[in-house]
Amino acid sequence: MNLDVVPITSYCKSVGETLDAVNKRLQRGVWKEGVHVLKVDGSKERWIDLTEVTKWVRKNKDPLYRVG
Repeated sequence: MNLDVVPITSYCKSVGETLDAVNKRLQRGVWKEGVHVLKVDGSKERWIDLTEVTKWVRKNKDPLYRVG
């Protein structure tokens, strides 16, 4: 199953990050509410847009890191 958005708890569990780390990215403006993190009507928890997070990761990768 391929999902574009996942609940924040599932995201944190899957990638090994903490909720605090996600909240700090939001507070610093690294991630944006409504882009990377979504509030969904009828859901108690916020959701992570994996497509936007992937774009962010690719844009911010370390240019000195090379595989092979």
